[in-house]
Amino acid sequence: LVLQCFGVTVLWFSESNHNTVTLKHHRTITQKIMLKNYIKIAWRNLRNDKLYSVINILGIAVATAAFLLIINFVRFEYSYEDFHTKADDIYRVTLDLYQGSEYIVTDAETYPPLGPLLKQDMPEVVEYVRIQMMESIREISHDNEVYRVDKVFAADPSLFEVFNYEFLYGEAGTVFSAPMQVVINESLADRLFGSAAGALDKVMMSSGNQFTITGIIKDPPSNTHLKVNMLLSLSTVERLGWDLTSWNSNNNYTYLQLQPGVDLASFNNKLVELSDERLEDEILVAEPVKDIHLYSNKTFEPEVNGNIKTVQFLFVIAILILIIGSINYMNLTSARATERIKEVGIRKVLGSSRRLLVGQFLTETLLINVVAIGLALQIVQLVLPYYFQLIGRPVDVDFFISPFFWMTCLSLFLFNSLLSGLYPAFKLSGVKPIAITRRTFTGSGQGELFRKALVVGQFTVAMIVLSASFIVFRQISYMQNQDLGVDTSQVLIVRGPSATSDSSDLPQAQVFKDALAQLTDVENVSASEALPGVSLHDLNTTSGLTRLGSNEEGGYTYYAYGIDADFIDNMEIRLVAGRNFRKGSSNKDEMILSEEATRLLGFENPEAAVGERLNWGSTIVGVVKDYHQMSLKESILPMVHWYDESGSFFSIKLKTDDIRTTVSRVESLWSEQFPGYPFDYYFFDEYFNRQYQADQRFGTIVGVFSGFTLFITCLGLLGLTAYTVSRRTKEIGIRKILGATVFNMVSLLSKDFIKLVLIAILIATPTAWYIMSQWLQDFAYKIELQLWMFLIVGLIAVTIALFTVSFQSVRAAIMNPVESLRSE
Repeated sequence: LVLQCFGVTVLWFSESNHNTVTLKHHRTITQKIMLKNYIKIAWRNLRNDKLYSVINILGIAVATAAFLLIINFVRFEYSYEDFHTKADDIYRVTLDLYQGSEYIVTDAETYPPLGPLLKQDMPEVVEYVRIQMMESIREISHDNEVYRVDKVFAADPSLFEVFNYEFLYGEAGTVFSAPMQVVINESLADRLFGSAAGALDKVMMSSGNQFTITGIIKDPPSNTHLKVNMLLSLSTVERLGWDLTSWNSNNNYTYLQLQPGVDLASFNNKLVELSDERLEDEILVAEPVKDIHLYSNKTFEPEVNGNIKTVQFLFVIAILILIIGSINYMNLTSARATERIKEVGIRKVLGSSRRLLVGQFLTETLLINVVAIGLALQIVQLVLPYYFQLIGRPVDVDFFISPFFWMTCLSLFLFNSLLSGLYPAFKLSGVKPIAITRRTFTGSGQGELFRKALVVGQFTVAMIVLSASFIVFRQISYMQNQDLGVDTSQVLIVRGPSATSDSSDLPQAQVFKDALAQLTDVENVSASEALPGVSLHDLNTTSGLTRLGSNEEGGYTYYAYGIDADFIDNMEIRLVAGRNFRKGSSNKDEMILSEEATRLLGFENPEAAVGERLNWGSTIVGVVKDYHQMSLKESILPMVHWYDESGSFFSIKLKTDDIRTTVSRVESLWSEQFPGYPFDYYFFDEYFNRQYQADQRFGTIVGVFSGFTLFITCLGLLGLTAYTVSRRTKEIGIRKILGATVFNMVSLLSKDFIKLVLIAILIATPTAWYIMSQWLQDFAYKIELQLWMFLIVGLIAVTIALFTVSFQSVRAAIMNPVESLRSE
């Protein structure tokens, strides 16, 4: 009996297990059949409603492609310095300059002895790195060829301990073991020696000095503010005559590696205490190295940094474009719900559960999003070269193999599917079976109100983005067309040999200048150490300039460079007091100042400054009207000029339209006077306007993506219009029979949509006004926001919307009434 019972028990478990397996098997088969049916029905619906399918797929695809492109740019901007393994513990010390209690400016550079002092006195400091930009080394010669090189720095050997620079050849610990040793990057090695491997231990000349290449590093990535081409040791800088123990000149970037977890606020308080002890009217401040690119806009930065406002604005645009694409799907699906109500009602009568209906509608959404993301990837691949040209970066060959890119694609697919699919799925699946006999969804005020709100939201976003684009271009146009105080038109600039080049190998600059003046196409020629529009690193600065005998101790920063006697006339700078430098004279101990410089020095007016002496032992012989040394983003700089004919820059005023021939003649003269030196030229107006390049790029990016936003919005509007027309076809036919004109019909069908666009204008205008007023705060000279600017954008939006709606409305209005009445 026990065995029998045991046997029955075993049999029971066996049958139970068999039944369970069978049940699971049937369930799996059923699920597969259901999924197959879901996909089949979804595909059938897409194929039968081609217009709506195309609108939905294209809208989501364009939105996805736009998001992928913008988010790549945003991620790149946020990724600066991430490749340094110690980036979270690296800080840069900057210098706030004051005149008494008045804040003047923040300088990115500090004093050479600061780094060693901080490591010695502050336990938070693990290591320091001093980096100095070497503007004096611009030309390198090898095998009788001269190459112009930028981004040349000198640094402590600790640079390679704190920062991550990958060595291809040479050892980080030995490359700076002695003076006159240099490290170059791979690109420069290829340019000078044909290959990186062949560059090691080679010798090259610069400024009459001989340097030995002891290391070759891989080109630094694009996402760093220190894009070095050549590195010298600071011991080399000392050999060249720089005093690294002096507190009189701040020419070094000072980077600190701090202990992990150091509180920055507390550390900065200690720097303030040190500033009070060591400095006068100056305060040291540390900032995270990862914040430099987006948050730092100080003087003498190694490069032009990005702007956090720009990046955040573009990120918001990306999110809004993505949402707009999904809104289109939600809007069209909910608007066309009437056609699906009977289908849902019949399914429910036949026993379909709400869960199964939700699955059906979500499957349709998933299918649309699969096709849409495939199309989005094709769009991205197609526009990628233009995209990288737009953002000013070289083409990234790793774009499509980046794990981040594919994770973003997957996230977008899930986000789009859920955002665009959940509302229509649950709304439609909640229809009562009685809906077979009547319409209950789209006729409701709630459904209509929801769709109108979505349309208003779409156009509000589109208008904000379009307004931003319009105002950015207005601001850039304003800056480019303002009176700079100098004439940049028809001026050819030729960069002369470096001022530190071996003068025994160079003809006098005056010989070249005189030869240029003989050309019939040349009106005037001048020589100068710098020019308006050049980097601040090309200028000399001082904060110790005062009137002779004055009790003032300085504090204001003055910007200075040498000019010849033809510079002021050639640049058409207005002389407001005194005289110019005299030709043929040494003009020794004479200076010409700008109005702003005389004001800061305490003179009542320019005339009062003429003939006065300065603590440098110089006499002010003339005062020029203020001119813009930098772009109109910056305030007027106080300028100081002395006499110099070295010819770092030759400014050639042309009087011909045959620019190509004139440039060819200038190049021939250059080759005669400076054989072996590269002929480096550009046009003054183009060079000066390069300072607006980042803002122009921002405006173009916003403009392009505002176009995307409008396109996606109009796609949705086109779909809604087509649906509205299809529902009112019979009404249109009856109205036409009763005498309604085409204009009457178009007005009838368009007015509701235009009302929504007008509401969007009312919401978008104050929002865009606030956003752009914040953006304009970064400019010293800026346009005034006026209502007409936003009215123009609103008019554009209304015109586009009207054209989109009218496209379908006119077709319906001109249809034969007989056909209209037969359609239902």
